[in-house]
Amino acid sequence: MKQFSIISKAWVRLSLAAAIVALSRWLFFSNMRPSIQFTWGMEIVVDAEVNGDSVDAVTTALDNAWYKDFSVSNGNKDGYGSILLQQRFSGNEQVSSITNLIQDTLLANNTISSKDEILELSVIWPSIWDYITKTAKQALIRWTILMAVYILFAFSWMRKVISPLLLAVVTIITMIFDVSFAWWVYGFLMSINPAIQVDTIFIIALLTVMGYSINDTIVIFDRIRENTLSYLWTEDEDELVVKSKKKAKKEKIEKLPFDRAEVFDRSLRQTMRRSLATSISTLLVVWAMYVFGTWILKMFALTLGMWVIAGTFSSIFVAAPLAYLLSGVLWSWSSSTD
Repeated sequence: MKQFSIISKAWVRLSLAAAIVALSRWLFFSNMRPSIQFTWGMEIVVDAEVNGDSVDAVTTALDNAWYKDFSVSNGNKDGYGSILLQQRFSGNEQVSSITNLIQDTLLANNTISSKDEILELSVIWPSIWDYITKTAKQALIRWTILMAVYILFAFSWMRKVISPLLLAVVTIITMIFDVSFAWWVYGFLMSINPAIQVDTIFIIALLTVMGYSINDTIVIFDRIRENTLSYLWTEDEDELVVKSKKKAKKEKIEKLPFDRAEVFDRSLRQTMRRSLATSISTLLVVWAMYVFGTWILKMFALTLGMWVIAGTFSSIFVAAPLAYLLSGVLWSWSSSTD
């Protein structure tokens, strides 16, 4: 019985992955609504339900007070309603005036019955926004560099068969797919629920799953490395003699003496069960977090769950097929230039 081959139709799977990335990015950016953690603004959390009428009343009050370039929406924090205002403030006096105006409007609109129902008031200044965005960018850049350096060293001996630099590039591309995959979910949710926003929970889940998904990709690449050693052979009296691992590492590989597609497919089959088992066990924990957690934990679990699914899919159907195709292109190019 012929075994299922993932490598045989690599272009089809990679084209599907590219379409998913394009659709996800469009859906995400067309509906993206950053939280006030990433912009100037204010959040007022109340022990009451905040609906569209409350938002309209606050918007009208700010318009009548001649405030400009602001955005008002309703949110949810730990199960409590909130008013989210995105607005550049000129100083503490303006913050105080806007706060009083919003409080009076919520009282007049019967959203709250007294100011005692106001549980929290948060004001985001540019210094906080700069710090969050700067640290997030630094974390992404440093993590990417360290990951690439690790792959270059860990797979350096394979450079005559598969370039470790190529594997590093493939890993980064896979990471981009992982990040983009869950964006369509966030984009769709933001289009129907104003309480869903891009916030620090989104960034934390992103950084968490990046390490998780890349670990799965590295495991597959490592199995490809091991199977490469097992498949290296020489011809001796018309018989294929498998080289020892020690000898294969020492000898200079002058040509590609084995079926690359078979090596990649065998490696994927050997690691697929492990990848699926790990992902399913992780998703069970994520499901429990979503069912029993608070609002913040639910959003973290939702984002993490989407990216766990993406990481599993990409390591099997994106990373290995892409490495196979690109390694074949490079090998053909290097052979033609020799």
